[in-house]
Amino acid sequence: MTLPAPDPEELVAQSGAAEVAGPAPTPPSGIPGWLVVSIATLAVIGVAVAEVLLEERIGLWTGIALVGVGVVAPLVTRHGDRSLPAMMPPLAFLAAVLVAGQALVEPTGGSWRTRQAVMIVETLGTNAPWVIAATALSVTIATVGHLADRRRRRRSG
Repeated sequence: MTLPAPDPEELVAQSGAAEVAGPAPTPPSGIPGWLVVSIATLAVIGVAVAEVLLEERIGLWTGIALVGVGVVAPLVTRHGDRSLPAMMPPLAFLAAVLVAGQALVEPTGGSWRTRQAVMIVETLGTNAPWVIAATALSVTIATVGHLADRRRRRRSG
């Protein structure tokens, strides 16, 4: 003995859900924050590797790439994830230094840890203005975006 399948339209009409649900919510616009941060970090690492191979240092081109992705990332990220790219520049630069900087480590001059620490401090120290500028721009753009979203919600609601 089988029971007949219920009619979906009849179930909706009985529950009254059609009136309560309203229009379907629009999907969030923009790229998810985790994807933007991943792509931006990989881009900075790629530029740093190229700069180390061509110029045997991490500097100008990596800094320009960091500021570039620091500006673009919060602009293309979906609204709810804007704070993620704001935190990305220092972490992306550190990842680039740890990956590309291995070619800059002196083969002699102390233990492996000491040589790594010297390379990291020297590279981050000389490139601190780039990291600070990229972070400041990302935080500013993300904050302005959050404020604009809040203002838009107040006007519409």
